[in-house]
Amino acid sequence: MASLRNTPDTGATNKAEKKNTPKRGIKNPFIYAGTIVILIITIIAFVFIPSIGGIGSSSSKLSFGSWDGKPISYEAGSYFATQVAQINDYLRQQGLTEENFQLYAYQVWNLAFQSAAVRTAILDTVKSSGFKVTEAGIDEAIAADTQFQENGVFSIEKYNTLAKAEQLSLRKSTEEDLYIRRFYEDLYSSAPSTAEIEFVSSMIKPQRSIAYASLSLEDYPKEDIIAWGKEHANLFKTLSLSRITLTSSESDAKKVLQQVAENKLSFEDAAKSHSQDAYADKGGDAGSIFYYSFEEGFINAADASEVLALAKGELSKVYKVADNAWAFFKMNEVASDPDFSDATTLDEVKAYLFEKERGTLETWAIAKATNLLNSAASEGFETSAKKAGLAVNQAGPFILNLGNPTFYAYNQQVPLLQSPFSSQDFVIQSAEKDEGFMSELFTRKKGEFSRPLVVGDAVVVFKVTDDTEASDDDSSMVQFMYPYFYQESLDTNARTAFLKSSKFKDDFSSTFFKVFQTTETASAKD
Repeated sequence: MASLRNTPDTGATNKAEKKNTPKRGIKNPFIYAGTIVILIITIIAFVFIPSIGGIGSSSSKLSFGSWDGKPISYEAGSYFATQVAQINDYLRQQGLTEENFQLYAYQVWNLAFQSAAVRTAILDTVKSSGFKVTEAGIDEAIAADTQFQENGVFSIEKYNTLAKAEQLSLRKSTEEDLYIRRFYEDLYSSAPSTAEIEFVSSMIKPQRSIAYASLSLEDYPKEDIIAWGKEHANLFKTLSLSRITLTSSESDAKKVLQQVAENKLSFEDAAKSHSQDAYADKGGDAGSIFYYSFEEGFINAADASEVLALAKGELSKVYKVADNAWAFFKMNEVASDPDFSDATTLDEVKAYLFEKERGTLETWAIAKATNLLNSAASEGFETSAKKAGLAVNQAGPFILNLGNPTFYAYNQQVPLLQSPFSSQDFVIQSAEKDEGFMSELFTRKKGEFSRPLVVGDAVVVFKVTDDTEASDDDSSMVQFMYPYFYQESLDTNARTAFLKSSKFKDDFSSTFFKVFQTTETASAKD
């Protein structure tokens, strides 16, 4: 079956903080500077790179990776270069310029690189299979090209208007296109069985509506937050300290520490001249930070505990804080205990619970939902929910549409299964993508209750209020569309398989940033 979409020859589808509020900190701040450099490079270097001198010229060839040892290079006239140019043209047609959407540079080039990688992989795969493109086959394909025809017949005169080098380039690209075509002819020769089409179309038939109540994890009681915080008070102590980080060697870090300890160099000057982290320009002053965040910056938690015990003004020893980073610290103020009557501290405890102790929040919400369900059988769902301080809402009908699968047809994204229900409730929007929720929903009968379900940042309980079947007409469109969805899935899976293959070496990021940094440096010199 022919694809509905225009398949490219690669097969690619196409808290604001108060001034003195302790910070969570940068776990390995020496990395921060590199991150900023990358961001600046990306902002400066937009996708219109082919217009920058040197890159893309006839003498320039840049390898961004390889397939089974064969380089995937950007050079004048290459498929990679063509892909970048086509994306640039598309962006210009959309009215985009170098002044906006600059951070798309990386994504645009990476997409072009991946397309070139997939094309290289397809060519290699088809050739390795034993399939051969003959000279006669190339002649026939060129003869069928309308640019060389006159009155529907191949014109040798038009063909000969091309320079010899252009003719050779055309024959090479035509040969590659024939290999690509053979790959997709074989790929698309596969089709879903009648039984598979019937099974998928039947998914739209069962329809369930519900009455539901949701308990937001955000409603975790304040008194429970305080109690949990007091039980783990050490995590929320605040440290005011300075640090010096070196990435050269541990011995270098110890030498700097010795100079500071012997008063040959002040801590502040040592930080400015030797430290390689985000605090260097501030003389190493890392400000005020919560202990749990500070602890995360260490390979060994016991090392952070040693720093916590330092007296005011005391220096620590050198600690390894990352694979290639060593740091030592000076305690500016003795660590202070948390004040759980302070709203900022409570906000921090709550944020910690959400990030690292969600199980505590979920256990609370599940227990409350379980109590609701225990009384619902005798008192009714609405009455029990009201006693629990929860509103009962209605939703549905739902269909079995987990993840809302889509495919492209005529440059439009089309849903495979048309859902008859849409909700503005974020909880239900999350539930429609949750496998546990959908499984629970379609294994319950009318009048039955669900078990408590964790969905996003809430726990949901529901009662099935309606259980109906859609008509055969409702599933007929799915029967028609599924083969096209299936075909696109084959394409996507093939592309993913190539990009995850051990034969594929991806050096895109390192090459991209090296090239763009070089471009930036050259521009600065000019």
